[in-house]
Amino acid sequence: MPHPTPAPRVLVLGCSGFVGRHVCAAFLARGWEVHGWARRDRGAPGVTTRAVDLVRAEPGRLADELAAVAPDTVVNASGAVWGVTETEMADANEALVSRVLTALGAAPSPRFVQLGTVHEHTAATPYGRTKAAATARVLAAGGTVLRLPNLLGPGTPEGSFLGRVGAQLARAARTGEAVTVTTLSVRERREFLDVRDAADAVLAAAAPAAARRVRGRALDLSTGCPVDVRELLDALIRISGVPARVEERLPDPGWAPPGGLKGVGAGAAGPDEAARLLGWRAVRGPEESLRGLWETAVSLPAGL
Repeated sequence: MPHPTPAPRVLVLGCSGFVGRHVCAAFLARGWEVHGWARRDRGAPGVTTRAVDLVRAEPGRLADELAAVAPDTVVNASGAVWGVTETEMADANEALVSRVLTALGAAPSPRFVQLGTVHEHTAATPYGRTKAAATARVLAAGGTVLRLPNLLGPGTPEGSFLGRVGAQLARAARTGEAVTVTTLSVRERREFLDVRDAADAVLAAAAPAAARRVRGRALDLSTGCPVDVRELLDALIRISGVPARVEERLPDPGWAPPGGLKGVGAGAAGPDEAARLLGWRAVRGPEESLRGLWETAVSLPAGL
């Protein structure tokens, strides 16, 4: 009898984070063998997880750990966005990628998919600059970069504006306290992608045929449909059913939208390039993303 073909194997770096959890789920649903690394061993059902500090681990240990997993594809969903110093951001977004690629150099070359950001196009912030530097390193090594716009969906972190509002509304739903949401009196249109659609794009980029087409390329993941941030805020409050008052304040002098361009967040290339090369398009709209955000926020135990 012929031996069954083994399942393809993926290693997800940053598997316990917002994006990493959804990437793991997408690969599991497609029948992949999923391994995950995170600073803390927070395993998820079906994922073989190890605690590996990618910023501080000795290079030899990284090479040994990678050889032990022997992945067909490595996805880097790790990195820093909020609440860290510029040095910490450079370590997490740029130096980490160089360390992993160096460690991979001694092993049979798996496909490498880096999750970047559309903020790389302007590189006007430490986040954009460090992610752009990582992209250059990945492309030089023949990997693939998927640049993400703003993300929404189940588990949206409190570091983001809508994630913070969702947590605030969830606390009010439990306690009955009054809610006041403060926002800038600026009408911005930004592009938001459901994190589950982003995970599906990563899965598409790991397929052998698509991986050959996008080797050494960077793609913007775009819906092609920017939305008004204030409209999203109002929709989230409506979905929650929690009475809330919105206070608008003027921006501080010299304020500019993150990334340096009003409305930054739309993929520069639009949705057609990813559709052509990956066979992928976003299928979830903002309403579904906000419902996922709310359902997760309201289900968390108090204090988390």
